[in-house]
Amino acid sequence: MDCKATIRPHKIGRAEVQQLAGYLLLDYDDTHAINRVGFCLSRQGALTSWSVPDLLTALGAEVPLPRLRVLLRTHLRHARHADHGGKA
Repeated sequence: MDCKATIRPHKIGRAEVQQLAGYLLLDYDDTHAINRVGFCLSRQGALTSWSVPDLLTALGAEVPLPRLRVLLRTHLRHARHADHGGKA
């Protein structure tokens, strides 16, 4: 759950949902066995959540979660390597 304290919950959009997906993908080894993600809107006293498959489908994912995690990890490692001029 990502807690938001916004006074404009209708402004929560794709970027915030993608942030949730990022949290999900960063659990590379499925340590936390995440099966739902969502927002806790503290000022509104509301909770909205999605199952992991529903979230990934809504975001247009075409490969399974474990593969997405591998792809993200690989991408981030390559980006870090490039940022350090080839030095890890």
